[in-house]
Amino acid sequence: MTQQSVSSKFADLMQAGRVAYAANKRQVAHDLWKEAAALEPYSEQVWLALLDVLEADTDRRVCLQNIIAINPLNVQARRQLNRIEARLQRQALHQQEQQQQRLSWIRRRRRLLRRAVFLGIAIGVSGVLFAVVISILLYAQ
Repeated sequence: MTQQSVSSKFADLMQAGRVAYAANKRQVAHDLWKEAAALEPYSEQVWLALLDVLEADTDRRVCLQNIIAINPLNVQARRQLNRIEARLQRQALHQQEQQQQRLSWIRRRRRLLRRAVFLGIAIGVSGVLFAVVISILLYAQ
């Protein structure tokens, strides 16, 4: 493909994506802009467009990182990226806390189970010892 035909196809894909987005066909717009990004990966315009149709923070983070790599002076993209990274960090911390709570609960449960088993054994052994002592006392008379 010549550079002119790539540019023309890129422009067509971008325009078709805008039309799909305006018609609330987000997935179609996403697919068109993704194809445009494959043609012109260094176009800030295509990453800005993709940012409008992406919902997952991890996908939006990659998109914003691409925008900043292309245009380090894009302050708005940098702010959005900082917000997303902070949110992802909070989510990771929350998941880590939940995991810690789950592990703590499992440890408590195991400790309780060990105590119950030990107590059961102790009661059983003491019952046997009690029976032996009683039988010795009864037979000693």
